[in-house]
Amino acid sequence: MDNYKEYSFTFSERIKSGDQEAFKEFFYENYNDVFRFIYRMTFDKDVALDLTQDTFLNFYKSLDKLNPAISPNYYLFKIAKNLTINYLTRRDEALHYDTENEETYKNYVSNPEDDYSAKFFENDIQKAIQSLPNRCRAVFILSRFHNLTYQEISETLEISLQTVKNQINKAIAILRKKLSHYLD
Repeated sequence: MDNYKEYSFTFSERIKSGDQEAFKEFFYENYNDVFRFIYRMTFDKDVALDLTQDTFLNFYKSLDKLNPAISPNYYLFKIAKNLTINYLTRRDEALHYDTENEETYKNYVSNPEDDYSAKFFENDIQKAIQSLPNRCRAVFILSRFHNLTYQEISETLEISLQTVKNQINKAIAILRKKLSHYLD
């Protein structure tokens, strides 16, 4: 997701009024973005699929509360963020990363030794990202993977602009420390 998709006031009104075709269009345009957002926070494909479905279900159930002047994506990603953070907070088991379903760096390596090293590098990056505190990870993912501005992140997560900046700096410092052996 590069930025929130722009929807006209009329389209937002159609979604709010329960127009099935408008909701269907909205669903298909945003499903993959919501899934990727949740997957990058949970690193679990099945959980991401379930939470994505729950996100759209909760969004649909709250259509009457939408303000058509505000992008429906704002509400959608707010729901996705809340459901994901609630899931991560309740989860006891260790997070894991499903490498079978994620792009690898194979396109960038030229020999088996590089391929082997790239897999370790990718794994270490994912482990470092998943080790970030929940809010820090959410801010980092929205910024680096979804290209949201700090202002958009602030609005989506309902935190101050300064908190977004602090969380990004914290994430970068943690990642730099955890991945320092690759930076030498």
